Amino acid sequence: MTEELNLDYKVRTKGYTTAPKNPSVPQGRDTFETPNYAVDLLIPFIPPNIHSIWECACGGGKIVKQLLKRGYRVLGSDIRYIKGVTDIEMNFLEDIPAQWIIGPWFGECPEYESDGAIITNPPYSIKEMFIERAFSLNIPFAFLINADYSGMQIDWIRRGCEKIIPNRRIDFITPTGRQGKTSASQFHSMWLTHGFNLGRTETFVELSLQEKKENI
Repeated sequence: MTEELNLDYKVRTKGYTTAPKNPSVPQGRDTFETPNYAVDLLIPFIPPNIHSIWECACGGGKIVKQLLKRGYRVLGSDIRYIKGVTDIEMNFLEDIPAQWIIGPWFGECPEYESDGAIITNPPYSIKEMFIERAFSLNIPFAFLINADYSGMQIDWIRRGCEKIIPNRRIDFITPTGRQGKTSASQFHSMWLTHGFNLGRTETFVELSLQEKKENI
């Protein structure tokens, strides 16, 4: 006769939840800042006719400052106002019609289309909403997003987007990290561009370890 075993396992489980996609409330994972070297990777590919740039999720202003250093005219907007950084407090997805913002900076419509572009590291949780809004505005854009071959990204490529992909991962500056310090990224990032006319679907660029260390 086989003795019956009574095993009482206490298993602690944690439910998996996905953060809500709320354009009006910043999520923690949406506030990672962009290192300077990530912007510098994009600079050589910005079309020469682009002089005015709208950074529509500027946060602490890392991208704004780096573009200003390169001589571009930059409008920084964000859902939160940050003194000394944000030119306009606005929600890129929900607030006043974009042309009311773009007009004074990029020139009167439709002339701004030949002079202006949107460049940003969009909120991670709602990046696809930002990209779709940019499509609807019919303005050249470059968005720093995760690099993969999802159906969504394949669709963007079919609609004319092109990728700029570094050979190393971009490490972002965490909201709670020390000044000038980054944390190792868990995914590969790229610049998704539209209207930059790169001439190929994927362009690979060199990102050295020294650049990652010294140009944050």
